[in-house]
Amino acid sequence: MAPRAAPRDVARSALWVALYALLAFQPILVLLAAPSEGRGGFGRELSSALGFLALSTMTMQFALTARFQWLAPPFGTDLVYAFHRAMTWVSLGLAVLHPLALLGRDAPAALGWLTVAGAPPAIAAGVLALYALAALLVTSLFRRGLRLPYEPWRAGHGLLAVAALALGALHALRADRLLARPVERVAWLAWTLAWGLLIVRVRLAKPLVLLRRPWVVREVRPEGGRVTTLALEPDGHPGVRFRAGQFVWLTLFGSPFGAREHPFSISSSSQGAPRLELTVKEAGDFTRRVAAELRPGARAYVDGPFGSMTLDGFPDAEGYLLVAGGAGIAPCLSILRTLADRGDRRRHVLVYGTGRWEATPFRETLRELAGRLRLEVVHVLEHPPEGWRGERGLVTEEVLGRHLLRDLRVTCFVCGPPGMMDVVERALVRLGVPVGDIHSERFDLV
Repeated sequence: MAPRAAPRDVARSALWVALYALLAFQPILVLLAAPSEGRGGFGRELSSALGFLALSTMTMQFALTARFQWLAPPFGTDLVYAFHRAMTWVSLGLAVLHPLALLGRDAPAALGWLTVAGAPPAIAAGVLALYALAALLVTSLFRRGLRLPYEPWRAGHGLLAVAALALGALHALRADRLLARPVERVAWLAWTLAWGLLIVRVRLAKPLVLLRRPWVVREVRPEGGRVTTLALEPDGHPGVRFRAGQFVWLTLFGSPFGAREHPFSISSSSQGAPRLELTVKEAGDFTRRVAAELRPGARAYVDGPFGSMTLDGFPDAEGYLLVAGGAGIAPCLSILRTLADRGDRRRHVLVYGTGRWEATPFRETLRELAGRLRLEVVHVLEHPPEGWRGERGLVTEEVLGRHLLRDLRVTCFVCGPPGMMDVVERALVRLGVPVGDIHSERFDLV
């Protein structure tokens, strides 16, 4: 079958890309709209243009991670963050090309200024901005290899980003090239102010709103397999409405100003709102602390919901195929629980890959859901016990082929480890599922 996509999603995607391009190139467009003579040779003008593009794409990074709930669809939050990471490389590349365009007679002086010592203030600011951007990329790309704890890294990431932007803006304003005329300086100052206000919104205004809308942990429930369910209820406010399949950013053990938030999928039914249940698997210091220390009555803060891999986003399917691995069962549980609460009678299949039967979470929950729905639950065990008659090994094309509802037009939801998701998505396409009917969201957001 040929891939298909909803025309509305295609149109929204095109508008999103066009808006991003317009904002990223806005400083250059302002400069082109008010040309002037005698600014210097081609090399100087090219260098300045590259510098302005580097700075404008840097400022756009704050918009990409500001978590405007209208921004992610139709791409999905994971793709927005992947684009954010890719554009940081673009910003660094433009920032490096900015001084290289001046190589020639100015090369010795330009290379000497890389040490900052003796460089004019405008040049020093630009060099320091370049170093801050490079440090941001290195610490993000190799965070796990460098064993940087998440919370200090998160705080440092924000400080480096603000420093790179502030130093870059200072460099642009002090460099007497493309900002020589008052109209251009006013336009660039307005642009810088706008993104400064965005930073205030992300770092101050939004945490303040969250602080005034606390949640209470009502239940901490072990599920087996080093997985814990947290049940939260709003404290003094109506909570949030969410779609089955979405996730939230959760803050525990501190205030929302502390940059300690982590993304977790909602595993409860959307019909049970405002109560939220989140599934947490032990995978690091924070999640181990949740399992060991968190108790009912603790305060929490919730930012969201986010995510476009939702049940209500694709309501017209004749059935659903859900493929989960490990803790990726959480959004699938939310979808199945919502279908059960709505009395859905369509046919559905859940293919769930885990390591061992005794460490498989939510076994009883899935059995109960199979009784409430026309649901086939397929457990795929990598290390099955003796006498196991079900699927074994990994979730492969052969396994999916044996359980795909071929007589129905199904919508597929995939969530789990990245490697498993890659295999499953390719397998479903080979099995004839249109690309437009396969939906996934990778939660490698930090």
